[in-house]
Amino acid sequence: MGRWKLRFALLLTLTFYVYSREMVKTIGSKPDATPVCTNETLSIIVLTVCKISTERSRGEECRLLYRRGQGFKHECDSRFTLLTENQTVFLHLSSLTPEDSGNYTCECAQSDGTDLLHLNITVKEDEDASSSAEMCFTDVAIGVIVFIIVTGVILAVIYRKTHHGRQLKPLASHPNMEPQNPEPYITFIQRENVLYSTAKYQRY
Repeated sequence: MGRWKLRFALLLTLTFYVYSREMVKTIGSKPDATPVCTNETLSIIVLTVCKISTERSRGEECRLLYRRGQGFKHECDSRFTLLTENQTVFLHLSSLTPEDSGNYTCECAQSDGTDLLHLNITVKEDEDASSSAEMCFTDVAIGVIVFIIVTGVILAVIYRKTHHGRQLKPLASHPNMEPQNPEPYITFIQRENVLYSTAKYQRY
């Protein structure tokens, strides 16, 4: 009887395994998918649980859960999800910031054993994001300068048109026309303390 128990225990250890692996990843804000459970051995994925502890959460964990026949249950925000594709469960991460760096532990229970995946994830700020922010600021500055210059030119043109419109135009002289009423010209002559006046009419 003791031999049968020993053989049964040995058989259990051979058929039910626990496989643990560690992974260190550095990612950016772009989406990242890490395979957690794979159905390579044709064993059925029964349960997948991921526990996420980030710098932002300060040690508190949130959980992602996939149970066969019941689907997904996500306790974390929408940036952390589990996805299934081709009989593989993926931990999908998107739009992360450096504060989302931390420890991600996923446990995959299959019909013949359990896989443990310990992920140490470091999120770095994308260089493209910082350069695009600088480019965005430069584009805005150039746009403002161009707007000011165009507005100044338009206002200058409007001012010139209104300013020249108010000036009186000089009268055109017509050489062949004579005035209708000639103006009198008066000449004063002084002789020995007596003032004489002579009036002349002149024609143009």
